[in-house]
Amino acid sequence: MLIYYILLAVSCAAMPLCGKKCGKWGKIVYCAVFAVLFTVVSAVRFQVGHDFNSYGGIYADLLFYDIDEISEMRLEKGFLMPIYILNLGFEKYYTVFIFTSVVIYFSVFALILKNSSIPWISVFAFLCFGVFFNSLCFLRQFIAAIIVAYAIKYTRGKNYFYFAVLVIAAASFHWSALIMTVLYFFLKIKPSWIYLGIVSAGTVVFCIFSRSAMMMMIDKFSIYGDYNPDTNPEASIGLPIRYTVMFGVLFIACFLFRKRLIERNPNNGVYINCLMFTTVFEAMGTRHAILSRFALLTYLPPILYLLPDAAAVIWDFAREKKGRIAAVASAVAAAVFSVGCYTVLMINNYNGVVPYTSQFNRPYDIFVETKITEEDEDEDYDDYDEEDDYTEEDGGNVIDSLPEFH
Repeated sequence: MLIYYILLAVSCAAMPLCGKKCGKWGKIVYCAVFAVLFTVVSAVRFQVGHDFNSYGGIYADLLFYDIDEISEMRLEKGFLMPIYILNLGFEKYYTVFIFTSVVIYFSVFALILKNSSIPWISVFAFLCFGVFFNSLCFLRQFIAAIIVAYAIKYTRGKNYFYFAVLVIAAASFHWSALIMTVLYFFLKIKPSWIYLGIVSAGTVVFCIFSRSAMMMMIDKFSIYGDYNPDTNPEASIGLPIRYTVMFGVLFIACFLFRKRLIERNPNNGVYINCLMFTTVFEAMGTRHAILSRFALLTYLPPILYLLPDAAAVIWDFAREKKGRIAAVASAVAAAVFSVGCYTVLMINNYNGVVPYTSQFNRPYDIFVETKITEEDEDEDYDDYDEEDDYTEEDGGNVIDSLPEFH
């Protein structure tokens, strides 16, 4: 847990770089330094994140596939093909984590640099509300979410074509991104109490009839057949409500100040809607955990763009109404809430990110050495034991294998 608190402390300590005195170059230096720092922390991790073994296993197995077999795999090709090409030159499984870390964090900090009014608050929120932890686990979907975050600027105006093209690109990393082609029209609606009431009522109705709704969706979209709530634990069991509460509090705060936020930046209306649907998907996740995954597609814009503006707006409002002391008190309350959420996520080992272990101090190696000789190949595996799925070999070339993935 210590490494995560260090990241948080350093990101806050470097906030002067984002001040007016340092100007544009201060923000550039801040984003560049933390892009590298986050990349390193992510790239050298070992057994951190529930999906670590899955992605490590996929990469290790690609060594034994040719291009024809790759084309027949169900895994999205936008993700699969780049790592297959990497596999041709770099066989070690942790190459996939180095590659994805570079892609994810340099893209995230490019978004922050371009769109955030206060970069250090974007980073603070990125950590405290579990977004960083998700980036250590849901690699394909997180990359898809980054592309969606780039596309979100096309929501305002009549730019559906450009938005759809980027969403299709995102879907090449994770099919769930296709939901954004429909959500686009709902994000364009101006935030209001009436709209909030309709969406809230729809969410309640869904949660009441969730199993039937899930089965209907599976019948219409065969790609989600593996998420049958009758057979898949992740689809049949719900998540704790604390994630819904966390994003719900953020949404309420931003919704109440929606007029000021939209005056500050017209795009904030779209980001408020993104935060609303993030809360909706988390609420649906309390019934079926898998549905909370859709929240990954909508939470980057509000976390990276909206919350910095919200912090500035609430600070100004409190100072105008009650003075500087009230503004400081509101900032302290927000910080306590945020760090509290961060701590709760770590205590509950959110997405399997605790404890943090690196490739340099790992307690064991998930690879074992298996040796094969030409003589063994000629003997048609005479020593093969079907029951134990094991072959006794002596000498020859060393091949890494992952018994966990076979």
